[in-house]
Amino acid sequence: LIRYHDFDLLGIQEAFKDQLEDMLKLLPKYGAVGVGRDDGKDKGEHSAILYKKSRFTLIKSDTFWLSDTDTEKPNKGWDAALPRICTWAIFEDKENGKRFIMMNTHFDHVGKVARTESAKLMLQKAHELAKDLPLIITGDLNVDEKSDAYNTLASSPYIQDTYELAP
Repeated sequence: LIRYHDFDLLGIQEAFKDQLEDMLKLLPKYGAVGVGRDDGKDKGEHSAILYKKSRFTLIKSDTFWLSDTDTEKPNKGWDAALPRICTWAIFEDKENGKRFIMMNTHFDHVGKVARTESAKLMLQKAHELAKDLPLIITGDLNVDEKSDAYNTLASSPYIQDTYELAP
């Protein structure tokens, strides 16, 4: 499916290290950024960003934890059942020289407060990390368009839901 659609960028969720490694072997045109949520290295699910190496230059990337107490190391935030992360990267498009930030995440499946606060934290971090660069968000938000978490993102002046924009 990835080869067929020839995506330039994509976010994946729930990928373990060996699965991510297999994908990259099968998709040699792509590079990846992201870490496991359980140790900040290899353990646990990754919310990785894959990008076409021929199209984009990776400028900077990292991961932060969706938490009210510590965004720098593995932990659970708010009422979350599991540790949750957001992987981000700043890219430069080799075709036009424009830079943008992409964030990929997987919100908690249980914690309603965690989902809403995670959305707020992502917007805050996007501004801190990339100032006024265009922002792309991908992820499994574990919500529908009626939720507080969705509306937190959708009501931001920086976000447009591409589902709503698509013909």
